[in-house]
Amino acid sequence: MDGTITRFNLDFMAARRRVLQDLEKLNLRTPDMTEQVSIYLMLKRLRDNVDKDTFRDIRRKLYTYVQEMEVKAAQDVRLYPGALETLNKLRALHLKIGLVTNNGRAGTEITLQRLKLNDFFDAVVTRDDCEEMKPDAEPVRKVLERIGARAEDSVLVGDGLMDIMAAKAAGLFSVAVATGPFSGEILLKAEPDYVLTSINDLPQLLEHLDNQQ
Repeated sequence: MDGTITRFNLDFMAARRRVLQDLEKLNLRTPDMTEQVSIYLMLKRLRDNVDKDTFRDIRRKLYTYVQEMEVKAAQDVRLYPGALETLNKLRALHLKIGLVTNNGRAGTEITLQRLKLNDFFDAVVTRDDCEEMKPDAEPVRKVLERIGARAEDSVLVGDGLMDIMAAKAAGLFSVAVATGPFSGEILLKAEPDYVLTSINDLPQLLEHLDNQQ
């Protein structure tokens, strides 16, 4: 969603700093937990060092910070130029479309309602619907199950490294768009199947792929 359909406006670095401060106070921060590591990956590393109940309490607290940031950002997020027209084109191709985001449900629903996007998606999977998040395959597989699509017939489009990794983990074609916080050069290092300048090039790519079958 963010950085692909909408303009990326999340201050994720501020959220990471706040999380790191809390982990520091709890003596749970390790040297490999830096601002360059996503909160999700920090939690995955933390899971092996604490008991289940402690982990769930910490995760709930940290996600509260993240949700506050997401809800605030959702109040004024804007569509990426041309995204609405692109979604209409995708609908005209009679495709099943799912949305999978590491954002929580609260911020996601605000964004979809404000921008009138709900009708474009056959299923929406958020952080609150899964135990794991991207780059894990779980949320991708869950959205495929909900829309009734096979991995080999699907593509995952996203602006981040975790999107590419999640697509590979779930067995989908990965399509990277350089409209988020990552440059095209960084995205290429993750070796996506395709790189587009924006989601607006997606209908043409899908028609090309369809013609090759």
